[in-house]
Amino acid sequence: MKERVFRFRAVEKRIAASQPGFRVLDVGCGRGDNLRRLVRYGGRALGIEPDLARAREAQSIAPAVVGVGEHLPLGGGGFDMVYISHVLHHARDLPRVLAESHRLLAPGGLLFVIETVDDSPLMRLARALQPSWEDDEVLNRFRYPDLVQALEAAGFQVLRGEKFNWMYFAWELLPRAFRPLEILTPLFIGVETLLHRLLGRRWGGHCFLVSRKPGPGIFPDEGLSPDP
Repeated sequence: MKERVFRFRAVEKRIAASQPGFRVLDVGCGRGDNLRRLVRYGGRALGIEPDLARAREAQSIAPAVVGVGEHLPLGGGGFDMVYISHVLHHARDLPRVLAESHRLLAPGGLLFVIETVDDSPLMRLARALQPSWEDDEVLNRFRYPDLVQALEAAGFQVLRGEKFNWMYFAWELLPRAFRPLEILTPLFIGVETLLHRLLGRRWGGHCFLVSRKPGPGIFPDEGLSPDP
């Protein structure tokens, strides 16, 4: 049901299904939440995480090593996909992280980015009230065009992008604090879906971007087609 909010999940699932056994690097993998999905999709996944304790938790799901996005301790060209979810706003050197991602991708490989954006007034308010996340300082704040420009400047061809998540990110914090509220989640998913349908994609608080390193496409373009 949450795929109605997290619209990128249908896209990543189609991409993964088009290339079984794809080699994927999860930069800033945390405790392994995204690694779990990437492995379930059939990816041969490796995680990179700067925090040792989190990396050790992620190792229960897939191989994970300690490292930072600015200096990835791996040889170039070894991955079909680099996956970066909600990490770029913590980066100390954004161009360097993108350059490292470009280096590690095989020609034609994909960079899949999910990120918070300030296009939403509600997100701007949330950032003002909570300038860090799980003790990780927010060092960068983006508008959607800023991310597109940064990816293109790093040598990527942006293939698809979309803003999403009008208000659901604010709701998700409440069940974390008081678990019984989870029973109301389907209601808020319905509200989020309706807002997206009626008001379009202008003010989403998050976005995803799929871009390609120049070269013969590893993944068929059909996996990147717009949702019906």
